[in-house]
Amino acid sequence: MQAPTGGYESERVINAGTNRWAVKPAVRVIWPIRPTWLLEFELGSWLFSDNDDFLGMTREQDPILSGEFHLIKRMRPGLWMSLDANFYGVGRSTVGAEERADLQRNSRIGATLVVPFKQKHALRFSFSTGIVTESGGDFESVTVSYVFAWR
Repeated sequence: MQAPTGGYESERVINAGTNRWAVKPAVRVIWPIRPTWLLEFELGSWLFSDNDDFLGMTREQDPILSGEFHLIKRMRPGLWMSLDANFYGVGRSTVGAEERADLQRNSRIGATLVVPFKQKHALRFSFSTGIVTESGGDFESVTVSYVFAWR
């Protein structure tokens, strides 16, 4: 859930905040294919409230449908890798009575590797690149992050 936080000035097109609520209900399923292989799938949708103060008009946005797929290989406790894919679609907006030409349709693929290095600690390495980019930036992403497991 995203609350309407951040600075918002109704007379500006670009703002730090969006002046609207957003929520993403989703369903995630994990299917064990073999003892060390998993297939994970998530289907969800971002739902948005209206921004009633967008340049003196109301900005509405259709839901953005989303899906994620992960093929996961577990090698030993805490050590795993995955092939990842996602997609986002629909989400056209309307300002006042004008429907915008801003249909969302983006897809990415990538890979993730998680390497434990001490009990409850791990490093996560990931890479992703765009397949289809119709809104936002078309970019490649390389991430290294630290993971701590609380249990």
